[in-house]
Amino acid sequence: MKNLNILKQLPFIKQNHALMVSVITLVFLLFPVNAYTQTKPNDLLLPDGTQFDNWEVPVTYTKTYYVDNGNRNASDSNPGTQEQPFLTISKAAEVLQPGERVVIHSGIYRESVRPAQGGSGADKLISYEAAPGANVVVKGSVVAANDKWEPTSGYRISGNTPENPLNVFKYNIENIDFKGYNPFGLANLMHDDRGWLHWFHEETLRRSYLRRGMIYVDGRRMTQVEFISELASTDDAFWVESDGLTVHLRIKGNAHPANQNVEFVIRELVFAPKTRGQGYIRLKGITFEHAANEFPWPQRGLISIYGGHHWIIEDCVARHANGVGIDIGGGSGCAIIRRTHVYDIGVSGICGLSGPNSLIESCTLEDIGWQNCERNWESGAIKIHNARNTVVANCVFRNIIYAPGCWFDVSCTNSRITNNVFVNTILTAKGAIYIEASPRVRNMVDHNIIWNVTTPKPDNESYAIVHVNMFRGAGIQIDGSDEGIYAHNFIGMVESGIVINNVESRATGSGGGISRWNKVANNIFYRNTISIDIPSTLTFADHTFADGNLYGRDAVTGGGSAPRNRILLPENIQPDIITWQRYFGYDKNGGYLNTSIRINADDLTLTWSSTGETPNVTTGDLFKVDFLGNTAAKTRKAGPFANFPENKTISIDPRKKANN
Repeated sequence: MKNLNILKQLPFIKQNHALMVSVITLVFLLFPVNAYTQTKPNDLLLPDGTQFDNWEVPVTYTKTYYVDNGNRNASDSNPGTQEQPFLTISKAAEVLQPGERVVIHSGIYRESVRPAQGGSGADKLISYEAAPGANVVVKGSVVAANDKWEPTSGYRISGNTPENPLNVFKYNIENIDFKGYNPFGLANLMHDDRGWLHWFHEETLRRSYLRRGMIYVDGRRMTQVEFISELASTDDAFWVESDGLTVHLRIKGNAHPANQNVEFVIRELVFAPKTRGQGYIRLKGITFEHAANEFPWPQRGLISIYGGHHWIIEDCVARHANGVGIDIGGGSGCAIIRRTHVYDIGVSGICGLSGPNSLIESCTLEDIGWQNCERNWESGAIKIHNARNTVVANCVFRNIIYAPGCWFDVSCTNSRITNNVFVNTILTAKGAIYIEASPRVRNMVDHNIIWNVTTPKPDNESYAIVHVNMFRGAGIQIDGSDEGIYAHNFIGMVESGIVINNVESRATGSGGGISRWNKVANNIFYRNTISIDIPSTLTFADHTFADGNLYGRDAVTGGGSAPRNRILLPENIQPDIITWQRYFGYDKNGGYLNTSIRINADDLTLTWSSTGETPNVTTGDLFKVDFLGNTAAKTRKAGPFANFPENKTISIDPRKKANN
């Protein structure tokens, strides 16, 4: 009887006896009692009702070393005490033993830190942490010498005339200590990518074969151009000669580089173990920047777990990387990344191959994907393969370009994306959230706010017809994935709210490919071109259950055009919500919502007003706690808020809730 009571609390189940029997079994597996009771980040539950395995325990460190390059007496020959600190973090990384830590004082440390070993257990971590209040910056770059810049000569640069001179300067970098890795002589793309060439367009190919080396001037990233002639029309740009030993730079305003702080980014990795598979390492309060790493594959980050396990990265910054910010895959997983700011990353902010049992919470991911190589299919603010028992919660995704926001790729199981904000995911071929090729997954995407997703224009019309799934500007896109739960999300200002695709080519022995038995329940869709986008009505009842969804019409403009859904096969039809309900039988407990909603992406505030009555849905044990941390009554509204914030401007910053 308890199972039947749970069933009554799910408004999207159709009252059909034959279907009811199978649904009761499915719901019992997918929605156990108390499956949604999150109130604090450390109390996150997985879709199967089990609690996320947070393996952390209190640690008492047996020894503390100190690093302080601002101390005139600092030396790597010192014992590393507070009175006689080490000069470099790398020295500490050589001597640290399990259960020991290093405390680092303020300073810029230009080094690639390569730990000799990891800890031996949750209570025997090795910890690298900034001193309280310290500003610790570890950089994979060197500063250009002011006296080595020379005017560029011997090249004809269009537009460079005596009346309008272009100040282009060259710098010979062959005497830099590259330690065997010169990124200015290496292409971005490392692996053999010929098998994917049919997906590429011209810009992807061009970016893939530029050089990995980067240049920053007074903290600004310079744009690399393919031909020296492009410097005439591009400010803040550089070009690399074929041998990778001379760079040519033009700074906006024709500024002389000798008068600027010019940094050459030369290290592939800034923090990464010497040997693969190290575990139980903690990083706290440190800024890591400047990595001239390649495009994935392989996944080699500015901070690289390098196939390790049981890492904690908290209160850190990872920024200014050519390819990857943080890689967490390749091992047994159990990575925890919290309160970390990842930004200005070319391809992928956080990525992992086979990194299960991981938690990414209260992080900020922004300005990621500018390399414009999404069709390498390894991009994303977060991109994780085989994300078993993994949670992404209370994060902010902002200004993601040419990349999805959060991508769970291939065989992700029992994982959850919850209570995040996605704003301005622009020019992505896939969407703010992308779930791909995960059979019998039981993943959950709930209580997220998604706002302003756009898609790039296809290269040509025939390409768009063949690859229609790539150009739908989705809030959430589901490709060939089964048994997902997509509930209580708010999706506004996108082309397609939730897209469900059949991708038979991704089917495996355990399922997938068809996108079966997904549940789309109690979401709010607002000012989208299409709200729910499904492949077919022929077998729809076997594939997707949809109910309790509200479809917003803008109250300020008098409602505007009626929101529509889309069914691609057997013919492309776009029923309005009345037709969707009456003819197709979906969203019996859903309807229209007359409202005006605005989101400020900068300060993460939402302004809401609505008119008329909208139906409540039964709260049930699954959805008692809403996006704001409020506990709902027996009934609540669709969308992420238990009650609509009528005529209010509220904060929607999930990081604040998580830190309360």
